[in-house]
Amino acid sequence: MNTEILGTDFKYIIDVSHGINRDGFIAIGTESVVYKGIKTSRKAELEFACVLKFKPKYVYSNGEYIDKISKFKDEELSIFEELQECRSVVRIFDVIEDLGDFSLPCDKVADGIINREKYFCVIEEYIDGWSLEEYCRSEYWKLRKYKELSNGLKKVIEFHDFTEDEKINARATYYKSYDNILLYQNEVIYFMKNLSEILEFVTEEKKILHLDIKPENIMVTKHGKELVLIDFGRSKRIYDNSDKVLAPMPEVCYGDGETIEHMYQYGTLGYAAPECYAPESEGSKFPFSKNFTHGEMSIESDIFSFGATFWECLNIFDLVTKNNEFSHDAHDFYEKYFLSDNAYCNRDLTLASVHYHKKAEDIIKKCTRLREHGYTDKSDKRYYHSYKELRKDIVDASNSIPTIVRAENVKVKSAFGAVGKILSVFTTLLIIAAIYRVSGFKIANDKWDLLADNYQSTQFAKLENIASDMIKTASASKFDETYSKISRFVYSDGDIDEQEAAMLINLLSEKDSGDISPEYVDEIMKYANSRKFKEISKEIMKLDVSTSSTGYQLAQAIYNAEIKKENFDKAYETLCSYQSNSEFRNAVVKLKNVLDNDETIQYIMNSTGSTKEEIKEIFRQIGNFS
Repeated sequence: MNTEILGTDFKYIIDVSHGINRDGFIAIGTESVVYKGIKTSRKAELEFACVLKFKPKYVYSNGEYIDKISKFKDEELSIFEELQECRSVVRIFDVIEDLGDFSLPCDKVADGIINREKYFCVIEEYIDGWSLEEYCRSEYWKLRKYKELSNGLKKVIEFHDFTEDEKINARATYYKSYDNILLYQNEVIYFMKNLSEILEFVTEEKKILHLDIKPENIMVTKHGKELVLIDFGRSKRIYDNSDKVLAPMPEVCYGDGETIEHMYQYGTLGYAAPECYAPESEGSKFPFSKNFTHGEMSIESDIFSFGATFWECLNIFDLVTKNNEFSHDAHDFYEKYFLSDNAYCNRDLTLASVHYHKKAEDIIKKCTRLREHGYTDKSDKRYYHSYKELRKDIVDASNSIPTIVRAENVKVKSAFGAVGKILSVFTTLLIIAAIYRVSGFKIANDKWDLLADNYQSTQFAKLENIASDMIKTASASKFDETYSKISRFVYSDGDIDEQEAAMLINLLSEKDSGDISPEYVDEIMKYANSRKFKEISKEIMKLDVSTSSTGYQLAQAIYNAEIKKENFDKAYETLCSYQSNSEFRNAVVKLKNVLDNDETIQYIMNSTGSTKEEIKEIFRQIGNFS
């Protein structure tokens, strides 16, 4: 069997060092099977961790086959592309429609094998961390553990299979430690604030509903504990003429158990808002009060799921330790006990620790409030209608919650006071500054090497800070060497976005403008993501480069023509000069596309004396050349 997938520029294999069974398996999604992969350049020069998400090409539903590849490219992929500028949303690297000779035995799919006949593959970034559910349950409260087996594999042991002593010790960390409760509550509040900021960008700026918010779709990075939102397979766009989306759903029998083929709801049971549930078929009973239109979803629907996620995080200890069903299968627990107004809506913290703050509970109750007629009306203050409003209450709750004052803070304060007195001596300050520059450069380089070895794109802010430290502590003779080390790494995955370009330009601005090598600007334009030339050209214009270069001239032309809306004739001259330049092909095509409109062509004709046919012929040649 062939376990290698060939992409355009990279090849991908399953990372068989990952997972409790060392088969690379990560999870089963609503419509995909997910594995950890290794992304390798064709020349095998570089390797990166990635996620291989195998999706069915076709799904049979309601008597017809649905083309899932076309649906993915038309809906989910376009949504991902819209959100790629946000570092807190998972990134897509590639979509491989034809798996070629790839073949993978998999007992998680019906036919027992994943191959080109029925599956395509979406390549996503690998988030080094935990799902929010796994972080709360296993990493923080240690309610799940893994036992090493003799064959090198691992066995999952849930709380209810712990020894009695292990259970007693686990319960002691929760019921007998007020400090632990406060620390955990503060951490969850921090996560919810972070999540509200991400969703404010996704929904209120980009007009996209996620529609499957749950702890399993929120990743917590190991470095920095930042959140990354994943799985946009259920997402929908909100169009300007409405603040709602409609997902038609066939009737279901609520007396039958939910299956993948016959789901009760759009999203995930236990987290999806009541309006996301399908109408009942004849002979079965709908579980909620019908004060809504089935399948009519809005920002209030995602906010309900946000509240359900918040609720589960704060209740996770009691849910796991007091209920064996939740511990082993949360879905079955929610289906059996929660499908009613009383349990599903108006969720509170009655069963959780008494130390949790009431303001946290108030937020959860407002998010998950029972649906009443007009619940989407923005004037009804009983419900949240925006993440900005929700985040404001979370921040207020955070400021109201008591924090733990550690005794060692006094020692730290005293130590800093002593150091401050020493540093007040001017000569000592000069010595320390000199030492800092030398040792600081080494420390920054060591940090860079450590981060680069296991880098994930969610760590960009950390990468940027370390890069800045490297440049600022580098001697003049080491600037070019240091910058080249940083830029080589940034370019290693094939292209750069506007944030990466801005970082490189900020690093270059630390050098005297007369000394900036024009090749550096050329590199940025060569590696620029073809969709981000506008933003990257704007960043390049911040540099005062004494010696112009091809890359700088093209950036200047794009900036003037697309952003400043001026000097179209000079931009056209630049285009003519470099129309056959293969090194900057993408930038030349971008400039041609910016100029190729009737109003600009008329301006060029008036300024240069060229005819419309001559200008259009240049555009055609560039199009054919590209």
